[in-house]
Amino acid sequence: MGLTAPPPATSEKSLLSDMLDVFNVLHDPGAVFNRVKERARILGPWIVLSAAFIVISIVSRPYQEAAMDAFKATLAPEQAVRMGNRGAGGGVVGLILTPLIVLVIVGIGAGALWLGVMITGAQAQYKKLYSVLAYSSITYILFAVVGVIVLTVRGKAAITGFADVRAPLGLDLLVPSAGIFLGTVLNGINPFSVWAVWLTGTGISITHGISRGAAIAVTAVAYLICLLLLSAPTLMLGMLTKQ
Repeated sequence: MGLTAPPPATSEKSLLSDMLDVFNVLHDPGAVFNRVKERARILGPWIVLSAAFIVISIVSRPYQEAAMDAFKATLAPEQAVRMGNRGAGGGVVGLILTPLIVLVIVGIGAGALWLGVMITGAQAQYKKLYSVLAYSSITYILFAVVGVIVLTVRGKAAITGFADVRAPLGLDLLVPSAGIFLGTVLNGINPFSVWAVWLTGTGISITHGISRGAAIAVTAVAYLICLLLLSAPTLMLGMLTKQ
């Protein structure tokens, strides 16, 4: 009985191509989003984003720990004792759960985009919106990388609280005395987020056939809503530091 050659691994090639498109979208978004228009791609960009966030989390962890130590120093002794060493264990758990967190956060953002596209009267396609947002999220990775570089240049000695872990690259530059919540929101409005809104709007326009202006407007509103929601936990930090 003769041996037959294995079939070409087209699925592996397709996955690799989908992963490479995470970077291709930066210089050729039209081609990438036209491919998404033909077939929604979720697995490839999810793998790349998850891996990137894991690496960034590991590199930035010493600065997060320094911020946690500074934060504990502002608490009453009994509060600091109750917190214990949650930061260390939470960091390990956070790394393990990073892929799931990425999946959920992008999913929530895609849901907001779905509602926005529906309001325009177009037929919203959730999987394609998820794919568009996942590819556009590479700009957030670039923003995080720049933030890590800023932290590295400053050094751990410059970390006096959670606000110092946030590299001032957005509108927070104009309001240096803003609280941790407002500062986080303003920090989220930066050149990279503007780029992300433009990329996402472009992708929605191509995949859903609506005008780019309307798509960018929908994306901007959805981004601001999600930014406020993601920044909400810092309100608790702000209240604890004032006690």
